[in-house]
Order: sequence, then C-alpha cells, then structure tokens
Amino acid sequence: MTIDPSAAGRVYEPQPYEVGREKIREFADAIADTDPSYHNPEAARALGHADVVAPPTFAMIPVLRGFDILMDDLGIEYSQVIHVDQRFVHSRPITAGDRLLTTTTLDTVRSRAGNDFLGIRCDVATTDGEAVCTATATLLVRAEEAVDA
Repeated sequence: MTIDPSAAGRVYEPQPYEVGREKIREFADAIADTDPSYHNPEAARALGHADVVAPPTFAMIPVLRGFDILMDDLGIEYSQVIHVDQRFVHSRPITAGDRLLTTTTLDTVRSRAGNDFLGIRCDVATTDGEAVCTATATLLVRAEEAVDA
C-alpha cells in the first residue's frame, strides 16, 4: 500500500479528552514512576499545581485518539506500523481536571524502498485554547508484502 503524498497537510477534527486524577495515577503506576506529584494532590499543590500532574509522556493518551482517526482515514492497520520517533514539547504540565482538545495534522508523507514515512504533529490545548504540548511523531508504514511475510 502506498499512501498518496497529497494526503500531507490533512488536519483532523480536534479530539476531546478530560484528564482524570485516577488516570494519571494509573499511568504513573504503569511506568513505575513514584513522583508524589503524580499521585498526591497535596504534593502537587506544594509545587504550585492545582491538582496532580501527569508524567510528560501521559500526553500520548490524548494524542492516540488523533492517531486512530488518521490511521482509519488512510486505511492503515497498526500491524503495518513501526513507531520511528516521538517527541513532546510541553508548554505546561497536564493536570487532573484539564479538558483537552488534540488537533492532529499529517505534516509529511515520504516513500522509501516501498515503505511510507508519515510525519505527524498533534497540538494539545485546553478547551479554552491554552497550549499544553505539541507531540511530533514519525511512523514507518511497512509495505504490505513485508507485513504478510
């Protein structure tokens, strides 16, 4: 499967995500991060936050919603994908109670050796428009014959 390069520039409808305190705790537990500000509201408040804060990579949770829509739109199965690169640039921490919107953009489509490389940008902001973070990723979409082998 070759992805049409003209797909570059597509912007997908913003996806909502409401950040829950327990989801942050579960994520921190899953990555074995015991930072008290991820688990305890008082510890987070002592650092100047309104509630528990999320580990930086928690941003992948709302970002994945946009990835799912992009993948569906392009007809890509996750079994075809190798996650080459992922970066997060945070404007501020994600905090329990945040109501987020993630806007996903397919920045680039390049082909090499029968594989497609997708450059994806996800802008995460509050519903009030405050920037929270930008996530960028490069995905390699393997040629179908490589998937079937």
